[in-house]
Amino acid sequence: MSARWKLLALSLGACLAMTAQAAEINFSSDSDFAEINLNIRDQAQANSEFVVISVILTPAAQRRLEEVSRNALQQDLTISLDGQAISTATVHSVMKSPHLKFSLSREMARDVFPSLLATPVSSVSLSGFSMPEWTQGTWVESPTPDAPIAEPATGAALSIASKILNSPSCKRVNHTVVAASDSVVELSLDRRNKCVLDDVAVSKLILTRTTESGRIVISLYPKGGDASGAPAKENTYRRQ
Repeated sequence: MSARWKLLALSLGACLAMTAQAAEINFSSDSDFAEINLNIRDQAQANSEFVVISVILTPAAQRRLEEVSRNALQQDLTISLDGQAISTATVHSVMKSPHLKFSLSREMARDVFPSLLATPVSSVSLSGFSMPEWTQGTWVESPTPDAPIAEPATGAALSIASKILNSPSCKRVNHTVVAASDSVVELSLDRRNKCVLDDVAVSKLILTRTTESGRIVISLYPKGGDASGAPAKENTYRRQ
């Protein structure tokens, strides 16, 4: 190959490398998102093969996206999260909005969710189901139906409202209803919570309705534990 053709090949290679670089953007779950939302109820009802996550970018991330999209007009732009490619689409105009939606396969979502839920952003929200009335109220541990009604020991009463758990060791902790039926409700606690119930640092609760009016079973799942396995503690409670 002549020197001229070699120089042309090198120039084309450099241009292609620049184009490939301009058509990629990687977002960090630690620093690029101001808000993250997943509407669990909509995803469950849709019974779709895909899960849609909505995010609001930080100003710095939004400026980076605008610049990259400007340089990638009429090209395929690959969006990655923490180094994992999650979306590729053709750029038809400069992307100036901080609002983005990612459509992920359910398999990919299982890999991505842990990093999203661990992000130190100001708002990570899961739009969930409504809180059934039978779960709400103040509850006191009561192992047997004929246990005498007495004033609970300090820290034993747990107040459950539509969006808040409250007790002396679990002060006004936000929760999201991630699953609900006539007899079972699953609550996911705010990841920043400092809720301790029955000596368990709790990340998830499951409330199960019993056949007796005013009595439920509360199962406690610890932070860092197997959320799909057996609970760390499980007790019966009566409405106070």
